[in-house]
Amino acid sequence: MKLYGDWLEKFLSRNKDKRMQHPAGLVYGLDGQASFSASFGLALQHLAVQSVYFVLPAAAGAAVSNDPAEITRFLCLSILAAALWQTLQVLTRGPIGSGYPIPGTHTAAMLGAYMLTGHAGGGFAAIGAMVCVAGVASTALTFLMQRLRALIPNEVAGVVVILIGVALVGLATQQLGLQTGGTPTGEQGVIVMFSSLTVMVVVALSRTKASPFSVLIGSVSGVILALLLGEVPPNAAAVLAQSPWVALPRPYLPDFTAISPAPMAAFLLALVAMKATAAGSIVVVQRAADAGWTRPDAPPLRRGLLANGLAIIGAGLIGGAAPGPATAAVGLSIATGTLARRIVWCGVPLLVVLALCPKLVSLFVLTPAAVKAAMLFYVAGFIMAQGCQLTTVRLLDTRRTLVIAFGLSAGLMVAVAPLAFLKVLPAIASPLSFGAVVAFLANLLTLPLVAQKAEQSLPLDAFAGRAASDWFALIAGAWGLKPQTTRSVEHALSELSELLMGRGISSVTLTARRAEDRVEVGLSWEGEALPERAATVRPEDLIGPLEVQERFAVWMATREAQSFTQRRTAQGAEARLIFED
Repeated sequence: MKLYGDWLEKFLSRNKDKRMQHPAGLVYGLDGQASFSASFGLALQHLAVQSVYFVLPAAAGAAVSNDPAEITRFLCLSILAAALWQTLQVLTRGPIGSGYPIPGTHTAAMLGAYMLTGHAGGGFAAIGAMVCVAGVASTALTFLMQRLRALIPNEVAGVVVILIGVALVGLATQQLGLQTGGTPTGEQGVIVMFSSLTVMVVVALSRTKASPFSVLIGSVSGVILALLLGEVPPNAAAVLAQSPWVALPRPYLPDFTAISPAPMAAFLLALVAMKATAAGSIVVVQRAADAGWTRPDAPPLRRGLLANGLAIIGAGLIGGAAPGPATAAVGLSIATGTLARRIVWCGVPLLVVLALCPKLVSLFVLTPAAVKAAMLFYVAGFIMAQGCQLTTVRLLDTRRTLVIAFGLSAGLMVAVAPLAFLKVLPAIASPLSFGAVVAFLANLLTLPLVAQKAEQSLPLDAFAGRAASDWFALIAGAWGLKPQTTRSVEHALSELSELLMGRGISSVTLTARRAEDRVEVGLSWEGEALPERAATVRPEDLIGPLEVQERFAVWMATREAQSFTQRRTAQGAEARLIFED
């Protein structure tokens, strides 16, 4: 039991987090002390963008029920679930939460699963049960997937983020009645949509204090124009009058007996897209908040994915839609340089207040379809831009390019011909789900093809350190490794070769093996193993006893390695170092 506890602590420990460097152009860093007025205003900006995603649970609710009151209730519960997601994600203590300011909202990954549930005759209680099961599976996968970066690399996460934008574009066209399931809006609806979208763009580019609220201002102007043109949902006034100002939404208790095979399969398959979306958002914020960023920091990523899974379980227990990161809000935070946690904390009570006010939520449910379409078109562009940035974080070799190409092609194929996939593969008949699964499998199945190995026997003489560095420099060039990875390995090989030579070792055998996300370097020699590296070092160690000097030298050589291990062999000893690339 103690061993398991030690492993769990190491797996989620905050002590292993990389120390961040504050970027020069950032207005508010993670610990930035923004004033209350600034935090509140920026939190409202987040809420304006987060509200765009409310169309997802609203559309899911409409697939299950035609009752606006029931749809509003489902949406209120879903907003509470988003507040829970946001709270868990920004925590800075304990084993849960990345500690990054990522606003929460609703994910498009499960939209196809909600629709399937409605077609199968399931209700909100069935959705809650399947969301709960999906959350348990997501939480379990966080612990089972030891090397998340290899299974869900930036390329897969980027494909998923791009396809979220594609899915929102598809949903926007459905709102305009251009696809099956939508009600045609006519010429007046198109006028409303383009007018609202134009206002959003103009306000966003105005560089005024109103710029952060471009979506909200454009939406209000679109609603006013729709009212003038008569583009109002039927019985809107009656539905609004019946909605109370304040009410605690009654949960839809999950009914596990109502789980259906096809929708449940769709929920579980959507986990690939959901985990990739969450991982991508965490990495995007990580990169923006750290001037010294070179690769994803694993511990915050694990804690963030754990928070993601627990929040999904919470959503299922109260009967709401599965929450996830608001990728467009993340993009706006990065664009404005405002990454303070205080802003996101300020946004949590705003979401709760909104969820407890059915009349405000009803206003969104009754928002003209053309205005919703404009909001979706606007945000889709931000999301796809973030996805493009994620896919190009690393150098794109042939394999990575193929992963992106297959994933995007598969997603766009479903977007172009959705009815054909609904007949053959209803469980993943959405651009996001199918594209994410294809990208994930393409990455997983081609991982063994990138493993490369090199070996060299090196005499330990006065030129050994330089020879070891030159040997690995040639390998790094052939394998396309990052410059920082190459420098770290060269330094380690040079220092360890000189240390072994000082012990009187005549030769050493060097090996290098490249996997997708890391490089393993080995040294084997005839003789005793090296001492363990020092936990802490002091300048006076350089003139201390020989063993203290060697421990200091081992620390110097291996301080940039992810891990350093040794073992005895029949011929002598062997050391292995692992570097992330």
